[in-house]
Amino acid sequence: MNRLRKGSWYLCGVFALAFLVLMVSAFQLTILEGAESAQQADNVTSRTIKLTSSRGSILDANGIPLAYDKESYDIQIYRDPTQIGEKWRALYSEAIIKAVDIIEKNGGEIVTDFAIKSDAYGRLFFDFGQIANPNLSDEALKAREDLWRSNLYFDADIGPREAYNELRVRYAIPEEMDFEAAATVLGIWQAVQYNMYRSYTAVTIAENVDMNTVAQIEAADDLIGISAVESTVRIYPKNDTAAHIIGYMSRTYDEDTLNWMDENGYSTTDKIGVYGVESTMEEYLSANIGSRAGMQVVEVNSSSKSMRELYYEAPEAGNDVILTIDYDLQVKLDESLAKAIAESNAKQKQVYDANYSKYYKLEQNRGGTKTRFAKTGAAVVIDVNSGAILAMSSYPSFDLNLFTGGISEEDYAKINDEETSPMFNKAISSRAEPGSTFKMVTGYAALMEGIISPYSRISCLGEYRENVVYGKGPECWTKNIASHANQTIVDGLKNSCNYFFYYVANRLGIDKLNLYADMFGLSAKTGVELTGEVTSHVANQKVLYDNTKDIESGQLTYKAYLVKRQIMEQLKYYGVTRGEAYSDEQLDRCAERIVQLVGSDDELGDGIRVVMRQELGIPESISYARRWDTQISGYLYEITWNSIQTAVTGIGQSVTAITPIAMARYIAAIANGGTVYDCTVIDKVVDKEGNIVYNQEPKVFGTINDEQGNMDYIVEGMKEVFSLEDGGTGANALRGFEYADDMAGKTGTAQVSTIDLEDTAWLVAFTPIEEAEIAIVVYIPNGYQSSLAATCVKDVIQFYRDRSKTTEDNTISTPGGLVQ
Repeated sequence: MNRLRKGSWYLCGVFALAFLVLMVSAFQLTILEGAESAQQADNVTSRTIKLTSSRGSILDANGIPLAYDKESYDIQIYRDPTQIGEKWRALYSEAIIKAVDIIEKNGGEIVTDFAIKSDAYGRLFFDFGQIANPNLSDEALKAREDLWRSNLYFDADIGPREAYNELRVRYAIPEEMDFEAAATVLGIWQAVQYNMYRSYTAVTIAENVDMNTVAQIEAADDLIGISAVESTVRIYPKNDTAAHIIGYMSRTYDEDTLNWMDENGYSTTDKIGVYGVESTMEEYLSANIGSRAGMQVVEVNSSSKSMRELYYEAPEAGNDVILTIDYDLQVKLDESLAKAIAESNAKQKQVYDANYSKYYKLEQNRGGTKTRFAKTGAAVVIDVNSGAILAMSSYPSFDLNLFTGGISEEDYAKINDEETSPMFNKAISSRAEPGSTFKMVTGYAALMEGIISPYSRISCLGEYRENVVYGKGPECWTKNIASHANQTIVDGLKNSCNYFFYYVANRLGIDKLNLYADMFGLSAKTGVELTGEVTSHVANQKVLYDNTKDIESGQLTYKAYLVKRQIMEQLKYYGVTRGEAYSDEQLDRCAERIVQLVGSDDELGDGIRVVMRQELGIPESISYARRWDTQISGYLYEITWNSIQTAVTGIGQSVTAITPIAMARYIAAIANGGTVYDCTVIDKVVDKEGNIVYNQEPKVFGTINDEQGNMDYIVEGMKEVFSLEDGGTGANALRGFEYADDMAGKTGTAQVSTIDLEDTAWLVAFTPIEEAEIAIVVYIPNGYQSSLAATCVKDVIQFYRDRSKTTEDNTISTPGGLVQ
């Protein structure tokens, strides 16, 4: 019994000891090791990362890549939104400085920019984009400045030096660091602040870095928030070919664009399309847009290095955009346009040198301004049955790859050369008087309105005197007026007789001319999916001067502004004769009110006298007696519509201005019998599996009802333009050309100054004549003669027709064979 008790106590002791050991162990696990685990937990957190795939490619109509993404690595900074305060800013700045050093030593570049710059004398100034883009409006600059001040927490009064000094302190920039290095670090902080409302997205600070940079960044443990990430770089394999169509990408600081990016899930440092198809098709191409972005949740340590993946959602790639552009045809058009411009330039210099004294005198008469020779141009090839643009050139072009990694100031200055403006798409953004290429509108309108019949005959009299009160009237280009006798509409077009079209235009009236020009789409945009298209306009009073709009900023031409300045000088002279000195404000206000009388119901003489009395105190009796009102009326005549303006509008002069692409649409409508299509460079959009996301169908702008068949006479006239047998104005330029008999077209030379070498040259054509397929427009400012543009037209049509013939031959089956 006692032994049993002793044994029981022994067992109890063993159990008690075991329990004590367990308690000690539990304490160690729960309290001591738990504290250590808690400390480790404090150094571990999760981070949500936005994932993006590759941007969609841009391909030509035959699948040739024109823009695509290539895999690369970027360096990014992610600032944990919970890590705020002076201590954390200092730690991040230290990491940024070290990362910048690694990137730059390996030949990389920091892509962020800082809004405070220093000049050569160490003076600081704000740059909100005006250096890169001097044409930014005051409103745009103000919006950018307001955005910067808001994101960096500065009021409106702080200047660049004070702001810079405050930022150095705020972000713990070492005292020994110079301005250039500090600006790099502060530029990164600026980008981080712009991105603060999208705290889950990182900011890219360097792109397309080499593998040494990646390895060093990833190996460093003290680069808080800095990481190397898989990315892509945009490649443009054809360099400057179709550059104005393809476009390029860039970062933006435009407030409206940044707001759109924020709404659609972009980071503020993401590049987006800002030009060409890259811009207009951004929502299809982009992989950054929120709906296609993926997501990864990772566990990260205190240096923001990933420890393990917690969640993953794959991103979607952007869609591919297939253009209507035919790459081979585009190359031919580029080459041929450049050749035509070079030939025009050489011809001009030859003529100038041979007639030096004549041109020198003309130059002196206009203040010594040198004669401008051909240096630029544009050309468009269009499918006449759909409005699809098959090729479009703007010369000179530029290399899109300059924008891939951030363009240097030198390269940007070069491609923004004021004289040739390589980045300016002259095919859609240039407007010029169309000259004789407009005569088809005038002729067709005259036929439709019964002003003439197809068999009416008009003889050229050289000078057009109808309604000319004094001075000379407008003249025909030929001195041999007998060659322009008894002309039908077909003859008038073949001979390009100015007198013929003065005559019919005046009988039509300007309203009818505008009506038919509108039908051909010459007063509207073409709808092409490119940035920067401007609207063509056909002359009338509102184009010449619109008294409901501001003289300096609201007019389509500069004529009203020039007239106002002339009137101000005249009014100043009147003051001198009366012993009065009028202020600039008085002169400006008086001249503006006088100009605004044009187009009003007031009698000009009475109105002028009243305004001069009210604004300058000149008695109406003096204005009348000294005929000052009559003198001022003479200036206003320049901006007052009259029948001579209508007559010269009929030959494509006055203040009519057409873009090359609008011209192409108009010629296509003639070629196809009257259907005016919207223009397009987009064929379709497909996803990465080849499924069609969007398919472009031809869009009809308008249809011209030609039940009477009047278009046939216009086409016949255009056909004879190139006929040697009929003596057409364009025949010699196409002499010996294989396809000259199966082309129709029109020459056009528009006067722009007193020097004929500076005339604008146009040449338009379509082929074949029956069942037309393509039209081509060539435009050379200061091109001298339209015949000099024939090189481009011939080369392109030769290429197109030869290739079509080869294709047809390849589809013909051999005896006993199959059609391929």
